[in-house]
Amino acid sequence: MTSSVPSWVDDPLVALVRERPAYPSRPPFPPSEALPEWPGMRPGSEDNPAYRAVRQALRHLGLDSARFGSAEWNPLGELVGPGETVAIKPNFVRHANLGGSGSRDTDCLVTHGSVVRAAIDYAARALAGRGRILVAECPLQGARWTEVVRLVGLDAVLDDARRRFPGVEFAARDYRLTRSRSVAGIMVRRTDDAPPGEYVEVDLGRDSLLVPLMSRPCAFGVSKYPRHRMERSHRPDRNCYLIPRALLEADLFLNLPKLKSHQKAGLTCALKNLVGVNGHKDYLPHFRFGSPATGGDEYPDGGALWELYWRLSHRAWENGAAAPAFRAAASACGQVLRRIFRVPRSAFAQGGGSWHRNDTLWRTILDVNRALLYGHDGGLLERTRRRHLAIADGLVGGDHESPLSPAPVPAGVVLAARNPVALDTVAATLMGFDWRAIPQLAHAWEIARWPLAAFGPDGITVRGCPPFVRLEELAAADAFVPFEASCGWKGWVELARAREAAGPVSGRPRAGGA
Repeated sequence: MTSSVPSWVDDPLVALVRERPAYPSRPPFPPSEALPEWPGMRPGSEDNPAYRAVRQALRHLGLDSARFGSAEWNPLGELVGPGETVAIKPNFVRHANLGGSGSRDTDCLVTHGSVVRAAIDYAARALAGRGRILVAECPLQGARWTEVVRLVGLDAVLDDARRRFPGVEFAARDYRLTRSRSVAGIMVRRTDDAPPGEYVEVDLGRDSLLVPLMSRPCAFGVSKYPRHRMERSHRPDRNCYLIPRALLEADLFLNLPKLKSHQKAGLTCALKNLVGVNGHKDYLPHFRFGSPATGGDEYPDGGALWELYWRLSHRAWENGAAAPAFRAAASACGQVLRRIFRVPRSAFAQGGGSWHRNDTLWRTILDVNRALLYGHDGGLLERTRRRHLAIADGLVGGDHESPLSPAPVPAGVVLAARNPVALDTVAATLMGFDWRAIPQLAHAWEIARWPLAAFGPDGITVRGCPPFVRLEELAAADAFVPFEASCGWKGWVELARAREAAGPVSGRPRAGGA
């Protein structure tokens, strides 16, 4: 590994590759062409656009550029070396699409196994027969891990890698500490484990971006979890996130997000993907309880019916799996009230912080990125030595009521960057979104202490396809594939041309305003 590679904080380059919006179906997803860096590897019988796209993205980042096209090309060798550890974090949020957007498609739900395969291959090549590759995720409490692994073909990918790269240790870990089981949407069982020694509480203290919200009394929440752990983890002088030690100590963090819209955050890509490194989700403030009228941002002001509906929901979350009958009764009561007062179902979809005036979650997203990328022994380092690379799977993206009920978008793109803020800003533009209207992006450029970018959005350089452009040129060129925002964000985040295509809307947001 060479020390001449700039830190991810300073690197404004984003690689953009356009490919066929499809994936191979049979793991372990080998490349479909003979490649010079893999002499002797037999090409697969299925076309593999994902492998091609990841390879080209690494090329456009200029990694080991002098040797591209030769048997010696080793792109990740500039970032990690023999004997080191690579942590790979895909988006494996759930085992099945909830179907709320009318789709059961899973290609748009999770990072595809063929993208993971390509990343593992180049990481293992860089380790040169010594080291460790860990595929890690903290999916939702109701996700079935064995089904997620089966869905993406991860076991077959790892078994094939062990055969081809003897001496490298491969592992996959579900780092969740809370798991639940639901029947007909009602939680009937939940296990909640105490964190063992392999987890670290990283405390941002008064440098947390949540602290300005605490100048007035407020209570943070996350849907379907009780409040006790949240109250202990977040107060003015203490703001902790619970991260597996193996991820904090990895030499290279390889971030493999899925390109999707998001009900609560507007967009999920590299920055939002890191929320999934927390062992307990109730370390993650997603909203402040209540409506703006009561000092919250959980849902829009909706009157007494709205308040009653969510009060019943909160009681159900506090009771958890211990009282499934109460949870069922609360849900049924809410549905009856909704029908009596003829409240549209879409109105309740904006609860739980699922709307554009959520002023809490963006702070958590950026906090978690700082905690992971600067975290050390429970605190933060003034200068990060951590190496980071993100490769975003957008061959088939997800929109509408994403992230759990996405509809597929054949976007046909793969993005790669050292810097997650630069990557997500380009990703938002390619989706037809105005990054300035997405708080996690608008504010990511402003952080002075433990920053996520040491340059501005005007400094971003996009290389690949188009050949060489600036961000504003990409937006002006109508190069985006329009994604549909979720109902709580629709009309607030679209680029001007995308808004014109969708019809007029009233007003424009201020990013992060509550």
